[in-house]
Amino acid sequence: MRTFNGVARDLVLQVRAETAVGETVFVSGNTPELGEWKVNQAIQLSKVHPEGNLWQALISIPANQNILYRYLICTVVDNDGKLENIVRYWESHVRPRILRPIDHIDGKEDLDVFGYQGDIESVSKGWLTSETIVQLKMFNSPVTIWKRRYREKPISVHVSSIDITRKDSVAEVIGMEEDSTLTEGVNRSWPIVEVAQMNDSGCQFTQQSQFGIMYDPNDYVIFQIQVLKPNSIEVQGAYMVDFYVHDSDVPEHIGFCYILPSNMRDTAGTCNMPISGKRQQPIGQLSVDYLIVRPMQDFVCDLSVTYAKHWKSLEKKGLDVGHRGAGNARRNDKVENVLENTVASFNYAAKHGADMVELDVQLSKDLVPVIYHDYYICISMKKKRTQNEHELLQLAVKDLTAQQLQLLKLSPAEAEQDKYQFHEDDSEDNQPFPTLKHVLEAVDPRVGFNIEIKCPMQHRDGTWELDIRFEMNRYIDVILRNILENAGNRYIILSCFHPDICTMVRLKQNKYPLLFLTQGETDRYTPYLDTRTSSIPMATYFALNTGILGIDVHAEDLIRDPGHISFVKDRNLVLFCWGEDINHSDVIKSLKDQGVDGVIYDKVDEFTRAQENVFLVEAKARLGLLELAGHAGENLCAWSSSSTN
Repeated sequence: MRTFNGVARDLVLQVRAETAVGETVFVSGNTPELGEWKVNQAIQLSKVHPEGNLWQALISIPANQNILYRYLICTVVDNDGKLENIVRYWESHVRPRILRPIDHIDGKEDLDVFGYQGDIESVSKGWLTSETIVQLKMFNSPVTIWKRRYREKPISVHVSSIDITRKDSVAEVIGMEEDSTLTEGVNRSWPIVEVAQMNDSGCQFTQQSQFGIMYDPNDYVIFQIQVLKPNSIEVQGAYMVDFYVHDSDVPEHIGFCYILPSNMRDTAGTCNMPISGKRQQPIGQLSVDYLIVRPMQDFVCDLSVTYAKHWKSLEKKGLDVGHRGAGNARRNDKVENVLENTVASFNYAAKHGADMVELDVQLSKDLVPVIYHDYYICISMKKKRTQNEHELLQLAVKDLTAQQLQLLKLSPAEAEQDKYQFHEDDSEDNQPFPTLKHVLEAVDPRVGFNIEIKCPMQHRDGTWELDIRFEMNRYIDVILRNILENAGNRYIILSCFHPDICTMVRLKQNKYPLLFLTQGETDRYTPYLDTRTSSIPMATYFALNTGILGIDVHAEDLIRDPGHISFVKDRNLVLFCWGEDINHSDVIKSLKDQGVDGVIYDKVDEFTRAQENVFLVEAKARLGLLELAGHAGENLCAWSSSSTN
């Protein structure tokens, strides 16, 4: 159907899409009529038949321009009288769908299928717009049952979100009927509660069954709840955890516990809650880690452009990624004498064949993203009444402002190693602690960035990499906003060792791809407490669970067991690797030949033979690729083509 009205024309869009109860299909595009890519201004479609999966909408579009558009599936919720579209799934092809003027004239005959352009499927889960994610993580034998009769029997766990304002008190809720978790205090349509296990069959979030998920003390289980006001006791602020024994045809409800807003005052932490039995007596204990992820502040992501799940097949085998630029520490073997993690080091690597450079970012005291690897520095102080004796004072990077970091005469923690010394006569571009903004602006825009977000983690022995932790939502918001506002068209991959930070980065933005860094199984580094970091299989399941591009692993694991490479690649994930073991030409070649997508190593200039940056080669070969109408097309990078997802 098409009608003419001056320069505007009406067109019926139809799409087949499978939706769950409470979900609706929307369309958004690059014109005001289609909401200009804004989630809450998207156009709602209607089901053609109540029992079918065909959705349609009559849209009015300009007749003389290319129309770019995407479909999305949303849950619509009432947020204090304002309707909000919560994105459940959306089409995430690098290139949106396009309607050209000729399509307006001839009519659009093809029926769209959600997530498909031709035979290429690309669907991503949504990001946070107005809602908040609460994760309850159960690992390292989180359930302890004291009652002997239940200890050896199979148990399942079910989590519900409850609105405690619908009862006069928590005591009344506890007094309700014990044979079901579906009480009148539970909101059945919103919030959304899903569960996943870190294994091959269960790593994707799904709705719970009536009796929850079977408990195994060795599993890593994540319950994920989407809410609007997670810490408000007035609105959906509490969670009920029910426990069932499975020793007959009908599971027996044996106990429950509550997690209240007062138990989750921080962004992340641990709750230890008593499990109450049928007669209110304690029968056990639950230990659960929680994470609260809020939408990014002061920056709104839209539907216009995404590279989050995009990976282009290259003729070249594997990308060469310069570790901290030209290499770890100071390069004394070259005339340039460049220092790691500086503009000079990044540009040197870019000029000598690096496709990307890896850099480390963390926040200074005044919340400025600066480039530096270690959490601590040493300030060199001259002793009184001496000519040459100095003493080193160790400080955390987070305790100094960006200006203080750039002005002080510093030595790294391992100060006896001359190769780490910072020289006062170094050029400005070869000085440590450049800001992330300056690096994004000053480094050759044709070289890609692998930006590792530094965030201290807890070790298995209970110690922390840094004594004082950050409020992680604010920490990540500052870094992400800095990248989104200053990156331009540079190809960027984000990465982090902290799995919760990876979760936050994935949920807060929808533009940049993300790799989960893992040190895997090794004796070289102190293991972390979170078992998602413990092995390549666990890292793989976490990447699939989170919906990120892939993982970045310690090369020692791959060299010891090359089968890990196919394990990751068979699950359609991108694989990078890092580590000192890579710094040999034969190792680099072997890893690339076996399918590793990116190899991070020192002294990239010595192994690339001054080859041309792959993104520069692609740009030269694909002039004119960006001839898509609308502002979304202007943001597409010259390397973009087919996607693996």
